[in-house]
Amino acid sequence: MKFKTFEGPYIKEEQQLSVIMRHLILALLPLVVFTVYKNGYIPYQEGYHDFIYIFYPLLFVLIGMATTYFSEIAYYSLNKQAEQLAMAKKTALLPGLFVALVLPLNTPILVLIFGCLIATFIGKIIFGGFGNNIFNPALIGVLFVTAIFSVTIVDQGGYLNEYELDTISQATPLATEVEGIGDYETLVTPYGDLSNFLFGTIPGSVGETSALLILLAFAYLTMNKMIKWRISVIYVLTVFLMTYLIGTLNDLDVWYPLFHIFSGGLLFGAVFMATDPVTSPTTPVGQILFGLFLGLLTVVFRFLSPYPEGVLTAILTMNLFVFILDKVGQKARFNFSKSTIGFVGAWLLIVVLSLVIAAGFEKEETDDRFQIVNIKEENNQTIYLVEQRAFSGIIRAEVYLENGQIVDFVIVSQVESYWQRIEDANYIEQLLEADDFREVDAVSSATITADALKNILENVWEDYHE
Repeated sequence: MKFKTFEGPYIKEEQQLSVIMRHLILALLPLVVFTVYKNGYIPYQEGYHDFIYIFYPLLFVLIGMATTYFSEIAYYSLNKQAEQLAMAKKTALLPGLFVALVLPLNTPILVLIFGCLIATFIGKIIFGGFGNNIFNPALIGVLFVTAIFSVTIVDQGGYLNEYELDTISQATPLATEVEGIGDYETLVTPYGDLSNFLFGTIPGSVGETSALLILLAFAYLTMNKMIKWRISVIYVLTVFLMTYLIGTLNDLDVWYPLFHIFSGGLLFGAVFMATDPVTSPTTPVGQILFGLFLGLLTVVFRFLSPYPEGVLTAILTMNLFVFILDKVGQKARFNFSKSTIGFVGAWLLIVVLSLVIAAGFEKEETDDRFQIVNIKEENNQTIYLVEQRAFSGIIRAEVYLENGQIVDFVIVSQVESYWQRIEDANYIEQLLEADDFREVDAVSSATITADALKNILENVWEDYHE
């Protein structure tokens, strides 16, 4: 028996579409208010800005919304496409709102506008407008901004507001973990405790930090039947399960999966981005499989790539397979066994990859990112030529020891994206001058590179004193 399938979205009636948009904006409004408080009011209260700056985060969001709205309206007006113009008047605000909420606060306004234009023209219009795009438009805009302007954004302060730049050494919690699995003291303590992650007083994108407000938004949208709740729930539970297995096998408690749930853009992505009515499955089985593979990919990207987030890439990747998942879901509607292969495959991958990742992060006595190339004696000094894997590639350095002490540290070569921040902070001089280089704080927005430099010194020190 063959089943007919149709292209989404299936909500075409304008009044109903307006209701959905209104509910989404109401659900997002508390996040906008919170970012004004966190990134505007707190820096003002601490004396970093004048009163007018309090409203900069709100301006940031409004510019994003205005860019996507007016650019899409202008395009369809000039091309006299009445049907798409009517649809744009109902939906064109949202991509800009999402782009603004996902980007760091220190994104230059012109870069924000660029990302919103990409979301509109590359993410939506090039596919034929609302209802025809296969990728989430906002994430397409964010992807372009991240790929092209990440260094520029970091140079402006990255994810940290002015107050956080002075009080927090790490850029974001997830960035700390790229060097290893981490522990409570390195992942959570620099930001307070898990309650700070729940309420959102940690560094992060404009609208993604408050887990509590996102969970309340999820409850509101679910009660009003405005969201594909299965995707969100399965997505988050899959990440929880995988990180729980990884953490448990490395002697970490339940705080570890909670850290991963509350960190980065996972909850925001699960509630607002993965459930996009156009680019997500419409069948219940398809939605469950979608959530499973989103969780799987997010964990894989977080642990097995040098980039700590994973949510954006996972959602855009799974957007490609929505039509396949819906075909499986259509067949499973009358014969659930048709979806058995998909579920069994997903669960096997979840368990196997969790075990593989956990084994890869088991604590070892040696650092497999570190290699001693050569050791020589010269002028009463021992000179180590070493290599250390960092954020963008390999750092090659010479470490000079004399009378059991590190006396010099010379970088031979490096390809780090954020090296200028290391130089601006005179970080190598700080390491050499400190009584204990291990106690030197990392450089904000260049945490991984800074930690790699400390790892070089620590590995050399341990080898020399064996």
